[in-house]
Amino acid sequence: MMQPMQMALPVTLPDDETFSAYFGGEGSLEVTHLKNALEAIHQDFQFTYLCGLGDSGKSHLLYATCIHAQEQGLSTILLSLREVINFGPAVLDGLEALDVVCIDDVHLVAGNESWEKALFNFFNRFNEPGKCLVVTADLLPNMLNLSLPDLESRFTWGTTFQIRSMSDDDKAEALVKRAKMRGLELSDECARFLLTRLSRDMRALLDVLDKLDHASMAAQRKLTIPFIKTTLNL
Repeated sequence: MMQPMQMALPVTLPDDETFSAYFGGEGSLEVTHLKNALEAIHQDFQFTYLCGLGDSGKSHLLYATCIHAQEQGLSTILLSLREVINFGPAVLDGLEALDVVCIDDVHLVAGNESWEKALFNFFNRFNEPGKCLVVTADLLPNMLNLSLPDLESRFTWGTTFQIRSMSDDDKAEALVKRAKMRGLELSDECARFLLTRLSRDMRALLDVLDKLDHASMAAQRKLTIPFIKTTLNL
């Protein structure tokens, strides 16, 4: 059996991309389902399809699934098609040796015959008890305009969740919650200030939070709007 390729694949996972940090809540249907899927992994093949537009938290759920699986001693990989698509579908070779495979943004390969065929073949190789596959896309399988009907069919086999995009209130709440997990106090006012002055992309906002965390520790200062303005040159 071929060994999984390692080029351009994530080596570490963000420490705070956990189920408990998910903006939808640890008790949400999607989190509960993913936890249960990992518990039932040795009984049947587990497949979950997550879809949603924009900042819906899909990628967060993939990170959290891998972290939770690793805590159970399962081997995992998170494959971002956005990052590896140019390497070609050979990046899927050998991944069936792992227990849990998470694939982000499968919609990016819709209409690409070689990628669609490779995903279909991987699905068939991976489809056995002891394996868990979670994929994300922006739309439901029948809306992806896939050229391979059999792949569309496979994507409907498991449990599908449509996840709504985060509102500004959700993002502000998520920033405050994530800051608290780091031992950092971020007021609602400061969170909303960041949303009005910066990109609303959640990943970019979390990168800014990381920068503010380090700056706050170095300066021994609380996060205030003036401090944020100075630190970020706003």
